[in-house]
Amino acid sequence: MKDEIYTPGDIRRTYENVHDLLVTKHIIKTYSTNRRDIRDIALRHLDLSSVRSVLDLGCGYGFFIEKLKGLLDPEALITGIDLVDNYEHAYLDTVSAINYRGSFIRGSVDLARGMASGSYGLVLSSYSLYFFPHIVPQVARLLAPGGIFIAITHSEHSLEEAISFVRGCMSKLRIEVPGQTALCRLFAAFSVENGLELLGPWFGNVERIAYKNSMVFGAEHLEDCIYYLEKKRALIYKEVMDRHPGRIIDIEKCISAKVFDCAKTNGSVAFNKDDGVFICTMEAPAGGRP
Repeated sequence: MKDEIYTPGDIRRTYENVHDLLVTKHIIKTYSTNRRDIRDIALRHLDLSSVRSVLDLGCGYGFFIEKLKGLLDPEALITGIDLVDNYEHAYLDTVSAINYRGSFIRGSVDLARGMASGSYGLVLSSYSLYFFPHIVPQVARLLAPGGIFIAITHSEHSLEEAISFVRGCMSKLRIEVPGQTALCRLFAAFSVENGLELLGPWFGNVERIAYKNSMVFGAEHLEDCIYYLEKKRALIYKEVMDRHPGRIIDIEKCISAKVFDCAKTNGSVAFNKDDGVFICTMEAPAGGRP
């Protein structure tokens, strides 16, 4: 896409190391104030027992499908699509661990354009649709009668404190500060706030479930906070990595100092991690749209 915010290279740099993803997943779980698993919230009222075909867009190593064990038809086939080649073995291992058949397609989600209409009983996009919101009409086309589309995404305000740290450090280091960072533009591409507007024209019914959350790091756990930010560097300070690669060490030192200063002042460091779930079907609810 000509207007892509992050290139395939940016995405691979951020997500290609499965071990790093599992560590950051553990950090998010450990320091989140909301102790409920958002995947359980997404699935809690759904009957997927007749679903025989699943398409997982931007599938990663299989974060969402870990929760599908025992919920689908025993003969279900789960297909993941992702740009990152490294995910193939991890994804297929995850599918095998929940006792379903799996396949993995290496490449862009635009490959979905060549798939048969009405071919999937369940389509998933877990923390990925903001990379490719243009695919929504194709998702609607791919859903079988009675099919369900589940999208999990962030709030536009997610990580706003970390973004503030980055902007402050860029200013301090005399690096041009953008009016809106790439990460803010990414979250705004498909968010809790605008999801209904973007999905509504393509589905008969769209339900939004808010998931309020934050990550709070106490003064004794700041190294985990800094590790988390460093592993997201290609997303959080893309402008520095693209235009001033020689200043990466400087920006990371400055951000670390801001983390410690914040903890010293407030006793902890807190990041907004509000998320949301969208459950979409082609059939309008009885009585029409709510």
